[in-house]
Amino acid sequence: MSTMNERLKDYLEDSFLSPLLKIDTVTDISYNGERIFFEDSSTGRHPFEMEVTSMDVGRFLRQIANYSEKQFSYMNPILDISFSRYRLNATFLSLTRVKDEKSYSFSLRIGKEGSAIKEDDLAFWGEAKPLVMKALQEKKSIVIAGETGSGKTELQKYLLSALPPYTRVIVIDNVEELELSRGSSDLDMTSWLVDERMEDASFSSLIRNGLRNNPDYLIVAESRGKEMLEALHCVMSGHPILTTLHAKDIQSIPSRIARMAMMSGEKLVYGETLKDVYHHFPFFIYLKKECKEGRIYRYIDSIAKSNERRKCVELIYKRKAEDK
Repeated sequence: MSTMNERLKDYLEDSFLSPLLKIDTVTDISYNGERIFFEDSSTGRHPFEMEVTSMDVGRFLRQIANYSEKQFSYMNPILDISFSRYRLNATFLSLTRVKDEKSYSFSLRIGKEGSAIKEDDLAFWGEAKPLVMKALQEKKSIVIAGETGSGKTELQKYLLSALPPYTRVIVIDNVEELELSRGSSDLDMTSWLVDERMEDASFSSLIRNGLRNNPDYLIVAESRGKEMLEALHCVMSGHPILTTLHAKDIQSIPSRIARMAMMSGEKLVYGETLKDVYHHFPFFIYLKKECKEGRIYRYIDSIAKSNERRKCVELIYKRKAEDK
């Protein structure tokens, strides 16, 4: 008997999205209520020349909801689900409007096996590579930040594959992308999938549980909110963490971490929490992407270390204009 994830994967890959899912460079697919667009990792965003009606999309999304045993209706208008290498977020027609007409919308993120970063990829590395690899070898906690699509997950996968043999790694993710990129078969790696419907399977609970498994590195695919408090407790207990998050620039990463930790509901003082961040998170990487002549380029823009005394980040690498 097939599992829920297998049924969802098979249904999605046999759907009208099948032609796009077969293209290795497609990372995202969206429907804005009227048209389908896709994101190509090399050439950017394009329209998908296929006629599909709102009714077609509605039937597709309702079937996804049925297979995932989730409600998707006027009373439950947001569907957010992760399975296999896919992450889908959809809105019901009670929310989406196109030219004053009701419709559906969705955004699909597609995880890829392996990392797009190569050993000689100067767009990512250049002078930055020795700094990053040294931090990894010294088992420092590393936070990777940047805008959506800047390559945070790809860098995280590369660093995972670069860990020494026999490194004990606990991976916490809501899709199987990092599991598909475990790199060396000699890694002592355990992957856990988040299921926010269950208290014991939330990001926060799994981070706490990870500490009981004696990891050399705890890898949290993406930090989004209150689970950052558990991540902070993790590094304060001496267990390094490798995670990603969204931030506007490298200077704002520590305050972003502190404010995310405060979303936990615990009675935290911002100044004290920020002080803990500067003390226990020593290494930050900021990524950028840009489009030149129809192609997308992603690169490490800056690297910084914490300066606890001054309560700021101290740049140790900034990509030069001539390197772009």
